[in-house]
Amino acid sequence: MMNELVMATPDLLIRPCPTTTEGPTGYMFRLAETNFMRPRDLIEMGITLQPEVLLQHQLLPKEVLFPELHAYMARMHTLRSEQSAIWNQRYARFCPLCLIAEPVWQASWEVFFFDACPHHGVWLVDQCSTCGEHLDWHRDSLVRCKCGSDLREEKAEEAPWFVKRLSMVIEQGLLGKPLPDYPCAYPFAGLGPLQLQVLVRYLGAYLDPQAGPKPLKIRNAGLLEISWPITTLAAQILFEWPTGFDQAFTLLLKDAKSESATLRGIFDQAYDYIYKGAIRSSVFLPVREAFEAWMAEHWPNGANHRNRRLASSLLADMQWISGKAAQDQLGISRARLRFLIQHGELEGQEMITAAGRRRLMVRKDHFTQLEDKLAGEITMTKAMEVLGLPKVRLRRILKLLFPSARRVNDQLFLPWCISRQEVYYLVDLGEELPHIQVIEDSHITLWHVLKFWQWNADEVVSLIEAIRTGVIHILSVWGGTSGIACWVFDRADLKRWHTSLDNGRANWVTIPELAELLCVKQQVAYWLTQNGFIPSVKLGTLMHVGSRVKKKDIDRFLQTHIFGTEIADRIGRSPRKIMHMLADTNIYPLRGDSTESCRQAVYIKSDVLMRFLERYAVVSEDESAKLRGTTRKRKKAWERIIYENGTEISDPSHFRLD
Repeated sequence: MMNELVMATPDLLIRPCPTTTEGPTGYMFRLAETNFMRPRDLIEMGITLQPEVLLQHQLLPKEVLFPELHAYMARMHTLRSEQSAIWNQRYARFCPLCLIAEPVWQASWEVFFFDACPHHGVWLVDQCSTCGEHLDWHRDSLVRCKCGSDLREEKAEEAPWFVKRLSMVIEQGLLGKPLPDYPCAYPFAGLGPLQLQVLVRYLGAYLDPQAGPKPLKIRNAGLLEISWPITTLAAQILFEWPTGFDQAFTLLLKDAKSESATLRGIFDQAYDYIYKGAIRSSVFLPVREAFEAWMAEHWPNGANHRNRRLASSLLADMQWISGKAAQDQLGISRARLRFLIQHGELEGQEMITAAGRRRLMVRKDHFTQLEDKLAGEITMTKAMEVLGLPKVRLRRILKLLFPSARRVNDQLFLPWCISRQEVYYLVDLGEELPHIQVIEDSHITLWHVLKFWQWNADEVVSLIEAIRTGVIHILSVWGGTSGIACWVFDRADLKRWHTSLDNGRANWVTIPELAELLCVKQQVAYWLTQNGFIPSVKLGTLMHVGSRVKKKDIDRFLQTHIFGTEIADRIGRSPRKIMHMLADTNIYPLRGDSTESCRQAVYIKSDVLMRFLERYAVVSEDESAKLRGTTRKRKKAWERIIYENGTEISDPSHFRLD
């Protein structure tokens, strides 16, 4: 039998051994060229890459002498037969510097996406600079082009470091050698040659915003001009992991042409391939984890439990949530949520689905800060619940009882924000008092006062102020209601206090009296109150019933506003001239909501206005007031109002208006 095997062995003139880095096609080409044959002639003679066959043809030393070479050829034979998809069998490429050092065709040159030499850091060459033709395996010489040009004379160009590093990873995986000491976070750890090529194809083709509808259908992928954009993008993503991966998906999302709000509609196969394609294998788990981490941080359309591909823990970590979920978490209305988004306190976006429905999504980044901010405020609905007051009653006394109460960002029609501390302070006033279920005839609750005595808003606020200062005492707390409405008072004491309150006018004036205090015409005073520049409270619900203005509101107005006549006195010009001078510096008088304008110019004491006065004023503010007698007139008007209404004042200076 042995004699028959030896007799069947073909006789080759020259038997060069392969090297431990030589490619299978390159070795067969070199063997055929050395024996003046063609590679297909060797195949017809039965020569393959199997170590047994090569040993039979005396193309390998005995295994005991060179076991590494036998193992290498066995690996090449296995990869060539079982993973044929990794081999670039149509086109040839090479590193000119490696070919000069040793005229052997490296195995790594023969696989797809190996575009740069990791040893010299240069791009591989696959095109002859003399004839311009792409290299293939049908030429006559291993180191020469079909046109006869020496391939070793081709010029090498430097490649980017990340493409060089990717080529090193591909080469080490192909040769079965351990990878360099890269961080374990890189997703190519543990991948075989075919799996690594699948990953490179996915990252370089699917995550390219310019890719076509079927990115993996790459025509002529063996040409360097086709493969280098893929490997460049893939290498950038891999060696900036996971930042590069996140940036790639963010760019896809930004450039999405679809109006769909779903993952599949936006990313198409770039999303499906992770869970349905070759990347669904467990070895690509780092890719799925990176994608889900990107989703939790950047996906603006939210996710729900109907998507069974996503882990339940991911849904809890999603940074973008629906507007309804944001409302529930922050405890605010949809109107306020939209306002926070419009003014940059929250990041959100609104989209219209294919069915025409509006969908509001909000990012959770600033939720903690907002929750802390909102924790100090409660809505009017919550304040009604805590205080036990009806909506109409609370609305009337809101600004009087809680001066710090405000509309959201002071915008009309937006919800009210009330200080939580101020509300609960009132409730705590009766917290330690005895609780009763039956009210005596000599007692009365605040609930009964509000319902049957018909006090106005100012009277209710005055009562609460009297309780705070100790003038009126709460006796107990009635269990028939909640909040401050359950306070119990002595009926006679409350009536006496209310009678004294009706005879006193120490804290408020009428609109005509307001005009006298401001030294302006009544039309001006009415205009200021009607347009909200000086708050006023109507004394009743009937027609032709006057309004009252609190002294502290007058003081506040005079501290923040100034009349045009006062500016004219300080500068020494006429009021009309002053109005034109201020208009030239973009300073204009107050304008109300109505079409009727104020008969006297009134300005806000802004920084710009104060600088204008510092520049042009010829007398000081005090001197100007003395010239017109404004301070003296206001003081006398206030003293007359107080004394004529029968209210004794121990210290008239306490009521001066500055």
